[in-house]
Amino acid sequence: MERHQAVSFKKRIRADLALLFVVVVWGTTFAIMKGIFNTITPFYFLALRFSLATLVLCLIFNKRLRNLDWETIKLGVLAGIFLFGGYAFQVTGLKLTTASKAGFITGLAVVLVPLLSAIIFKKMPSFMTWLGVILATIGLALLTFTGQFIFNFGDLLVLSCAFSLALHILLVDKYVKKRDSILLAIIQIATVAVLSVISTLLEGSYVAVSNPNIWFGIAYMAILGTALAFVIQNKAQTFTTPTRTAIIFSMEPVVGAIFAYLYLGEIITTRGYWGGGLIVVGMLLAEVNFKKIWSKVEAKA
Repeated sequence: MERHQAVSFKKRIRADLALLFVVVVWGTTFAIMKGIFNTITPFYFLALRFSLATLVLCLIFNKRLRNLDWETIKLGVLAGIFLFGGYAFQVTGLKLTTASKAGFITGLAVVLVPLLSAIIFKKMPSFMTWLGVILATIGLALLTFTGQFIFNFGDLLVLSCAFSLALHILLVDKYVKKRDSILLAIIQIATVAVLSVISTLLEGSYVAVSNPNIWFGIAYMAILGTALAFVIQNKAQTFTTPTRTAIIFSMEPVVGAIFAYLYLGEIITTRGYWGGGLIVVGMLLAEVNFKKIWSKVEAKA
C-alpha cells in the first residue's frame, strides 16, 4: 500500500483540492500558450516563463533562501531536470506528431506513476486507486485522441515526456518529506530556467518581445502557472500520494476543454463529455476511502 495513511483525511482533501486548483490554472493556459507560440519559440517561452518565476519566488522568499543547503540544491536540480525533460520532450515531439496523440500520450503519466512507484519504490496502490487510474486513462483517450494510432518518433519523444513527468511527481513525493518544500520548488524552477535559456541559445531563437499581450501571457504563466503552481504542488504532495497527484493532473485536458468551450467557442463532442466524465469518476474513486466507509457500515449494522 502507498504511504500517507497517517495523514488526516482533512489534510489530504485540502492537499488534493490545492492540486485541483493548480490543474484549473494550467487548464486555462492552453489558449494563452497557443497565442504566444505564434510569436516566439517554445524554448524561448520556457526560458522567459521560468526565469521570471524564479525571480518572483526569490524576491518573496529571500529570507528563506538563507536556509538553503547543498542537499536541497542537489535534490531540487535532479527533480528540475526531469521537469525540464517533460517540457522539452513534449514541445519537440509536438513538431513530429498530432496534438491529439500528444495529449493522450502525455496523459499516460497517470498510469506510469503507480507503475514506476511499484517497480522503483515497491509501493503498491490500492485496487480502487488502480481502477481510478484505468478509468482516467480511458477518459483521456476519449477526450484527446481521434483517428488512427500509428506510433512514430514524435510519439516516442512525447512518451519520454510522460516518463519524465511521472518521475518528477515521484521524486517530489520522495524529497518533500526530507527538505523544505518551497526551497525545493524554487531550485526546480531555477533549474528549468537555466536549461531553457541554454536550449534557447543553442536554438538561436532569441528575439525582442515588444507585444504587451505576449508579456501579459508570460507573466500569467510565470506567476500563477509556475511560481504559485509548483510551490503548491510541492507543499500539497507532502499530504497526498503521487498516484492521486497524477490522477488529479489528468483533469488538465478536461479543464482545458471547458475553458476552450466557454471562452473560445470550441465544441466539445459526445466523446469529450464521456471522456471528461470518466476522468472525474476516476479521480473520485481514488479519493474515496471505501474500506473506511465499509467498516463504518459494518459497525452500524
